[in-house]
Amino acid sequence: MAKLIVNVGSTSVKTQLFDDNLYVKATLNADYGATNGLTIEGVNVQGEAFFHHDENIHDAKNTLAFLFNYWRELLAKNELNLSEIGHRVVHGGADFKAITTISPDVLAQIAQLDNYAPLHNPLNRLGIEMARELFANVPQFAVFDTAFHREIPDYAGRYAIPEKLSANVDFYRYGFHGISCQHSVNAVAKLLNKSPENLNLIILHLGGGASATVVRNGVSVDTSMGFSPTEGLIMASRCGDIDPMIAITLQREGKTIEDINRLLNKESGLQGVCGETDMRTILNKAEHGDESCHIALKLFCYRVKKYVGAYFAVLNGHVDALIFTGGIGENAPAIRQQILEDLNGLGFSLNSDLNSQRFSSNIDISGPFSRSRIFVIHAEEEREIAQQIQFF
Repeated sequence: MAKLIVNVGSTSVKTQLFDDNLYVKATLNADYGATNGLTIEGVNVQGEAFFHHDENIHDAKNTLAFLFNYWRELLAKNELNLSEIGHRVVHGGADFKAITTISPDVLAQIAQLDNYAPLHNPLNRLGIEMARELFANVPQFAVFDTAFHREIPDYAGRYAIPEKLSANVDFYRYGFHGISCQHSVNAVAKLLNKSPENLNLIILHLGGGASATVVRNGVSVDTSMGFSPTEGLIMASRCGDIDPMIAITLQREGKTIEDINRLLNKESGLQGVCGETDMRTILNKAEHGDESCHIALKLFCYRVKKYVGAYFAVLNGHVDALIFTGGIGENAPAIRQQILEDLNGLGFSLNSDLNSQRFSSNIDISGPFSRSRIFVIHAEEEREIAQQIQFF
């Protein structure tokens, strides 16, 4: 028996096949957002590398059709039965607080949330609809990125604006990266030999999208992303926290809504400061004297540091661990070091030697005098989805 996990993004699709022991049997990841067409890479059940390129495919629907047909052939060839399919859904609104069995009614409810995440939820639904058609007899589940944050108290979740301003959406700080956060909580619980209910954590998911989350007794009580993933930390091309009057001023000067949306989500963040979005490139250029990349790094790390301080206060200083995860969080020791500089007053002390090493598994990079542990946790959203299905 095997579980197939499907994670449809705006330019890519990640799929993984797990056995009942949650061992990864095969992986297939597709990048369909590039100008030169579709590229698929992965590893099959025998551990052999797979590569495919198609210049003619540039959309999610044809990419999913290729992937699902490949999985059907692989399952049949290896005499594997598909027991469940799990789907990552970005936005669950106020209704979905946990993993949910997908039915026609649930799918209709998810469709009502398209206005909350117009770039992601329709693609998530497309993956669900195609999988239900091709694997009609296989139970399917939705795991929501917002669900982990549904226990945030109103004083942290509310915006200081009148309620019911929109006929289509409820403005609230829903938060994102919840599947990654849940995985980090479970991973740290194992490392510290504690139950999740006994953990106070600050989780930094740093990648192209970046967020900070504060966890008290295993439950999210605040997070930096809000109604949309644009709020909070500086990201690859999203602005993060800004004065809302900037957008209003730009509109008064003649910018359209489309112009402003593109600016805040595609042309800001690291891209807006230094013209680059890849942290590896920014670090290299800064090291060679590029001033715009230098200030981009300073801005990025300073914003993260402010959130760490704020969430340290939320937990009244009782922090079991600070977590780095996501592409940057896992792979950029210079960023971790810069964020933690001058935070020894909060009890965070880094082991510089461990921090500078390359590693493939979760690791404790705390210094010997650190009052809180500092962990680097490998982000495994697909594994977390498979695990939630396993124990549902």
